[in-house]
Amino acid sequence: MHNCNYETIDIEIDDLQNVAIVHCAAFQNSALTCLGTEATRRYYEWQLLGPHDSVAFGLDNNCELAGFCFGGVFNGSMSGFLARNKYYLASQLLCRPWLCLNPLIRNRIRLGLKSLRTISRTKTSDPPRGHRQQRSFGILSIAVDPVHQGSGLGNQLMARAETIAVERGFDAMNLSVDPGNSQAIRFYEKLGWSKVLDTSDWTGKMCKQL
Repeated sequence: MHNCNYETIDIEIDDLQNVAIVHCAAFQNSALTCLGTEATRRYYEWQLLGPHDSVAFGLDNNCELAGFCFGGVFNGSMSGFLARNKYYLASQLLCRPWLCLNPLIRNRIRLGLKSLRTISRTKTSDPPRGHRQQRSFGILSIAVDPVHQGSGLGNQLMARAETIAVERGFDAMNLSVDPGNSQAIRFYEKLGWSKVLDTSDWTGKMCKQL
């Protein structure tokens, strides 16, 4: 366990390579990790520069990124990334054809294509007059480098995200977690998060009222 001070920093473009490295270390089996560090960096570049109402911050340990969080309201977090990087991602799949046999990658491709087809047809309707629509702050990604796990960094990142959400007037927070990741689920539940049971089979959605 690291017994040292971690400085909170705002994530900027120059930090994205380190963000990608932490992501790949923390989520070794994720679809992005399978596509490589550069694909992962490009994903977070879109989250940082796209038309989102979001924040990105990290915890720095002697100029080494120990963990990070991207949160807020994202406008096409996946569809925008795919549209912006479709040729690059296609080239990566051509260089790694065996990835197409990976069920996780195939599922992400299917969902990505679906989001690209539907994004142009999505319309937002105004809420009924006199009705205030609940605003929810989404946790898009939160990760701690395995080297620094056990130091309470996850708690620090989530606490800061919640503080920002409250300061910005959000009513709730939301995130999605792998339903098979029991360790992460227990972590969120200890922080007051609840499962959102919108189908007979829980899909990993969780929320927390502020």
